[in-house]
Amino acid sequence: MGTGDGDESGPGDRPVPPDEPTPPADAFELLGHEIRLATIEALAEQRRESWLPQGLRFSELREAVGVRDTGQFNYHLDQLRGSFVNQFGDEYVLTNAGFELAGALRAGTFDQTADDVERRTELDRSCPVCDDSLDAVYEHGYLRVRCPEHGRILTTTLPPAAVRGREMPAVVALANARIRDQVQRVRAGGCPHCWGRSTVTAPAVPSDAYLRTIVGEAAEAATAGADSVPEYDPEADAVLAECSCDDCGMRFWLPVSICVAHHPAVVAYYHDHGVSMDGDYLAMPHATGSNGTVVSEDPVRIEVTAAVAAAEEQLVLTLDAETEVVDQRLTPTD
Repeated sequence: MGTGDGDESGPGDRPVPPDEPTPPADAFELLGHEIRLATIEALAEQRRESWLPQGLRFSELREAVGVRDTGQFNYHLDQLRGSFVNQFGDEYVLTNAGFELAGALRAGTFDQTADDVERRTELDRSCPVCDDSLDAVYEHGYLRVRCPEHGRILTTTLPPAAVRGREMPAVVALANARIRDQVQRVRAGGCPHCWGRSTVTAPAVPSDAYLRTIVGEAAEAATAGADSVPEYDPEADAVLAECSCDDCGMRFWLPVSICVAHHPAVVAYYHDHGVSMDGDYLAMPHATGSNGTVVSEDPVRIEVTAAVAAAEEQLVLTLDAETEVVDQRLTPTD
C-alpha cells in the first residue's frame, strides 16, 4: 500500500490530482472488478456530503466496501491508485475523474441491462407548428418528442436514472435543461461532446446525412416512405447554424432562433408579456425552426423574431455570422 505525497490534512477545497497517472486504456481496464467499483462508490459518498474532496481511512473504507480480507482489499485499492483514487496522509480520496465516473455509474450511463426503461406517452402539449398532440418516446437512452406530421421536435440523450420514477413531462423538462446547457456551451466555444474547441457559423447548409435523418423521421411519423434526400431550401426552410468541433470533428445544426432563445433581450421580452423562460423550447414560438431570415450576406446579418400572441410589439434580433446579437429592436406586431 503506497503512502502518497499529499498533505496530511487532506485536499480540503483543492483539486485532487492523480498520484500515479494512468493512460485511459489502462484506467478503464482496472474497473473490471466489483470490489473496485464498490470502492469508488464508497469514496463518492464521502464527496457527495459537501461536494468537496473528502476521504476515508483504510479501515473505514474497507468496512464501507464490505471486504474482510485486508490483503485482498489492499490489492484492489492499489489498482485504483492512479486516475481514480489518491492518498492524502492516511486518507484515500476520490479524484475528480473518479467522482464523475461514480455519477455516470449511478445514472446508468454504462448499464447495458437498463433496457427495461422504455416509455411512450402522449404529452399534454401541441406541436408549435401544426397544433397536433406531441408524443414522447424514451428508449435505449434516447428521448424523442415527436409530432405525427412533422417528426421530431426535440431530441437528446438521457441516462436511465433521468427517467426512472419520473412522469414523462418531468423527463421532457430535464431534456430541455440538458439541451439548453449544450447550446450555451457550444456557443461559449466548448464542444458538448468532448469539451474541445467549437465554433458556430450561420447561415449553414446541413449535410445529406442530417437531412436524410430528418426526412426519415418525418416519413416514419406520417407512415410514408422516403427514399431520396430532400434538398435544403434556404428560402423556405429554417435558417440554420452549424456547430462544429475542431478537436473531435462533431457537427450538428440548430435553427438560429435556438441560439438566442435565452438572450437577455428575449428573456426580458417574454417576461414583460407574462411568459416564464424556463428553458422549455416547446413553448417558444420563435424557436421552432420556422424562424430566421437572412437580410444581408456581406456582412452576414440574420433576423430572428420573438412574438407573443396579442402583444402589440414583437422583438426583432439581428445576428451576425457567429449568431451573436448585434442589434435589437421592438416593432409593431404584424
